[in-house]
Amino acid sequence: MITNLQCQAELDKLESVIGPLDSHWRRSAGLSAGEVRRLRYEALDELARVHEPVFRRLTALARFLPRGRATRMALDLGPVLVARLLPHLDPLLVGRIARRLPPEFLAAATVEADPRVLRALVAHISPAQVAASAAILVQQERYIPAGQLADVLSPPAIRESLAIIQDNVALLRLAFYMEQPEKLGDIIRLIDNARLNQIILAGTTDKSAWPLMLWVIDQVGRDLKARIANLMVSRDPAVLNELIEYADQKGLWGPVLRALDAVKTRNRRIVVHLEALRNQSTLEHLVRAAYEEGLLANTLPLIEAMNADFQAYVASTGLKMGGNILEAFVHTAIQENKADLILTLAGRLPDSEMDELATLGVFTEGFVLKPLIKAAITSGQVATLVRLAKALSRRGQTLFAGLLAGDHGDLLERLLNRADALASRDWRNLVSVLGRLEAPEQVANIAEVMQWQSARTYDTLRNYAENAGLTSLFRSRRS
Repeated sequence: MITNLQCQAELDKLESVIGPLDSHWRRSAGLSAGEVRRLRYEALDELARVHEPVFRRLTALARFLPRGRATRMALDLGPVLVARLLPHLDPLLVGRIARRLPPEFLAAATVEADPRVLRALVAHISPAQVAASAAILVQQERYIPAGQLADVLSPPAIRESLAIIQDNVALLRLAFYMEQPEKLGDIIRLIDNARLNQIILAGTTDKSAWPLMLWVIDQVGRDLKARIANLMVSRDPAVLNELIEYADQKGLWGPVLRALDAVKTRNRRIVVHLEALRNQSTLEHLVRAAYEEGLLANTLPLIEAMNADFQAYVASTGLKMGGNILEAFVHTAIQENKADLILTLAGRLPDSEMDELATLGVFTEGFVLKPLIKAAITSGQVATLVRLAKALSRRGQTLFAGLLAGDHGDLLERLLNRADALASRDWRNLVSVLGRLEAPEQVANIAEVMQWQSARTYDTLRNYAENAGLTSLFRSRRS
């Protein structure tokens, strides 16, 4: 889960303040990312409180020193003590002194300082110094202190840092430790597609980058999700295939589904036919994760982009996953105005599996059946609808027939107008379902519609009705 990655980032930051944590405690503490962050802030506050009187006196002295003397004092004190002084110094004074300090000193002070204080001061340090210090921290693999400042850097400082830091995996690590990851999108918008593609491809050479890449994708808005995902699909689908395999192994489907939902329509065809999604267990994991994380709606455009064979494969796979997931999928499709997709998938099933599908309780709900009838009329999938109706329980068939009879048989009339291609079996099944009606008013509505049908439709239906003893559905035909 992506929340586990967020908690991991906070635990790493806490360790940078108080030292290594017990590995068992890290695994079993059960704290949220926010709770770990509050612990870190409390530790930083306590460190600042212990020596506050001494540092206040030193700060008072620094305020009255000439700039050169103040710089010399900083160098003499060293980065650790200077870091402790920062909360008590005026930001403008810090900026003036910092201009005279080497980037190595600034990097060392960054490691020791309270990041909350640094975030308020970094705007007063030149972009060139910020970038040089960040590069040193990356070289030293000090990703946490550097990352905690990334979201408050100015655009010039970000551009200079990107120009100096060529390690793309390191950039992902910096992003992972940002204090305000919701601002990550502002940084990515400063990166051109060529460099962004290099960052995306970092996972092909260093597998430890994949969870970071998934985390990054999940922090940005839909527009940037689309940009990243479309870059993957259009430039190197094999990378996306590898990322999907990794997400499946680690249970990180959420970021993948949220990103793929933003992929351009023409690229979805590439996505859904990736080799990784041809694996039944992978497909099952995807659907189950979508169900558990409330992302079933994200799967609908992907299924629509599949060819007929793959849709049949998906329909059969879904049928094996249990009623709860299937019913949630049907409800989601109805809510997203995709009732036609339910019919498409149902139409790919053999009769035995259609019978199994029809046992779902969801098909005894008017909320579901009415949109399905309308979708069949609009999309021309009347034969599939009739197949499904015939397989429904008695209760489902009665409701289905009642919906057709409602409003003076409006839906039945519209359905019959699209029924030219029905086979003999379909006509027989339709009459059989209509025979579930018992209310005189409903029967009368059906009979009213029947008498206005074409001679061919009327005769066909009446013939099957007579064989089934359902002549009450018919009156004399009007020409």
